[in-house]
Amino acid sequence: MQRCSSMLAACLSLLLVSYGCKDKLPQLSWGEGGGFTGAQHGYTAYANGTVEEWSQWPGQSRQSQKTWKLNSAQQQTLQTLYQQLQALPPYTNWANYTRFITLYLQQDTLHWAWEPSDTQATARTLQNLYDSLNQSLQQQP
Repeated sequence: MQRCSSMLAACLSLLLVSYGCKDKLPQLSWGEGGGFTGAQHGYTAYANGTVEEWSQWPGQSRQSQKTWKLNSAQQQTLQTLYQQLQALPPYTNWANYTRFITLYLQQDTLHWAWEPSDTQATARTLQNLYDSLNQSLQQQP
């Protein structure tokens, strides 16, 4: 009986740890950078509704600037944008100064990168989604 209780406790602990980790997985990351300094600035949205603002200098790890919880309207907007991104074809057009979006799926990670002045249709769509992502962080409940 004691062995059964220990096994049950171990299984519950593993389940809680696994569930907790899933909430902390990133769903979306977006930002911009390059130019003279090569520095990047952006945001990462997690499955639990948390957003982290970060910056990164070349050769260094990302440094968290601040973290906050999205309200339900913001979470819904991000979820809609997340769905829209999944339908986009891959697109990479790196330049001196580049904007990017990374979408984290269960089995894959998708990347898009474009120059802000890029006039290709996919780049324009990406720019609109990028603007919507930034605007969603400004929404009020």
